[in-house]
Amino acid sequence: MRSRLISINSVLVFFVSFFALVAASSGNAENTKLTLGYSSADATYGPWFYGQEKGYFQKHGFDTTLVFFDSGTKGVQGLIGGAVDICAADAQAVMNAKLAGADVIFIAATLGVLSGNVYAAKEITTPAQLKGKKWAISSFGSEAQLAAVVALKSFGIDEKDITMVQVGNQGNRLAALDAGQVQATTLLPPVTAKADAMGFPKLAQLPDLAPNYFSLGAAVTTATLRDRREMLKRFLEALAEATAAYKRDRAGGTAAIQKYLKADENSASVAWDYFAPLEPANLRASKDSFKIHLDNSSDPKAKTATTADFVDMSLVDELDKSGFFKTLN
Repeated sequence: MRSRLISINSVLVFFVSFFALVAASSGNAENTKLTLGYSSADATYGPWFYGQEKGYFQKHGFDTTLVFFDSGTKGVQGLIGGAVDICAADAQAVMNAKLAGADVIFIAATLGVLSGNVYAAKEITTPAQLKGKKWAISSFGSEAQLAAVVALKSFGIDEKDITMVQVGNQGNRLAALDAGQVQATTLLPPVTAKADAMGFPKLAQLPDLAPNYFSLGAAVTTATLRDRREMLKRFLEALAEATAAYKRDRAGGTAAIQKYLKADENSASVAWDYFAPLEPANLRASKDSFKIHLDNSSDPKAKTATTADFVDMSLVDELDKSGFFKTLN
C-alpha cells in the first residue's frame, strides 16, 4: 500500500511539474513576440528576410513579424512610437532622430558600406549636366539624401545647384526618373537591374565614393537595451546565424529577396550577388564608419558628438568574447 502511495505521489509530482513547465513556456513565448521593422524596399535587408523565412528567429525562441516602412525616417519613428521592437534602420535616420533628442541607438551593424549607383535621365551624359536639375531622394534626413550629398561632392557640384525632391521608395524614384519628373537618383539592387535594362546612364557607383560607411544596423530604444539585454543578445545570435547562412545560400537568399521585394528571380539573384559579400556575419562595421554621417550633418550638435552616442556594440562584444561568432564559420 505504501509503495502504491509513493507511486501515485510521484505521478502527481510529474504532472504538476509538467504543467508548470508548459505554463512557463507559454509565458516565455508570449514575452518573446517581436515586431521587426525595415525601412526600404530593397535587398539590403536580405539577412532579415532570410532569418524570417528560414526560421532562425523562431529557432531562438522568437515569434517575429516584419513590418515595412517606406523610409528610414518613418522606420525610426515607428521604433520611437513603439510600433516595432527592433528596427533595421539606416544610420542617417537614427543619427537625425538621436540629435533631435530621441531615445534610439544601434546595437549591431548589418551593412558597412554605402551601396548602390547614381542614375541620371537619358539625356544626361556627364555629372556637370546635373546643375539646375532635380534629384529624387526618399525623404529628407534619409540615407538617400546623404548618398546624394556624397555623390554631388565627388562630382564637384554644390548641393545648392540642384533641387532635392522627396519621392519615397526606390520604385517611386525610378518611376519619377522615367517620367522625367527628376533627372537623377540613387538606386540599389535589384532595382538597379531595372534601371540598367531601361537604359538610364550610371554616373557613379556609391561603394567607390564611400567604402567606409555605417549604412544599416539593428536599432532599438536605449530603454530596451537597458531592460532587455538578454533578449537582445539572443536576437543578435539569431540575426548573426541567419546572416552567415544567407551568405552561403544563394538559392535560399534569392528566394527570400524575391518574396519580400516581389522581384523576378534574375533581379533577386543580382541583388544577392551584390549584397551578400558585403553583409558582415559578425555584425560589425569599422570603428570610424559613422564619422561620415557626423561630418556631413548640418546639426550643430553633430560637431561634438561621437560614434558612441549612436552605436553601442556591448552586446556584440559579449558575443565576440564568448566565441560565438567563431561557431558561424
